[in-house]
Amino acid sequence: MRQKSSIILVALAVVAAPLLAQQTPPTTVATYDALADVILGVRSAELHLVADLLEGHRRAATSRKNNGDWAAAAAEIALFANEGDNAVAGVRKRLLEGGHHFNAEGEEQGIYEPGYVIVTREAKEKLLGVAAKIRRATNDDVRKKAWSEFEMLSAKLLDLD
Repeated sequence: MRQKSSIILVALAVVAAPLLAQQTPPTTVATYDALADVILGVRSAELHLVADLLEGHRRAATSRKNNGDWAAAAAEIALFANEGDNAVAGVRKRLLEGGHHFNAEGEEQGIYEPGYVIVTREAKEKLLGVAAKIRRATNDDVRKKAWSEFEMLSAKLLDLD
């Protein structure tokens, strides 16, 4: 009887060994799950960082406009439209070269320029048009009308409505 039990135990061990080998160790799964949290968290952080950058340009444009410096307000609108200045564009380029595309699908569809996070191609074109209108304006009525466009567009992009 003892020999029969030993054979059964050996047989069970032979059958169980492949089953155990086919399971990913729980610690590896936990580590991968934690890494997924980090990756998804970084994506969220990038979105919020770019939103903060845009909000900074929006506030700066408002301040310049309130001080009567329409040319500086238009420059801030252009920075808003471009999701930052040349230094930020350099970071965006580095991310792209590393294979990171925040809106890869939107880029493929032509909705976003490569590396852009919030500002769509259409919105960028409109915002740059607003900045140009403000720069070319010969009176405050034209400037204020263009400014209203900027407020509407920026609020929509920043979901401030």
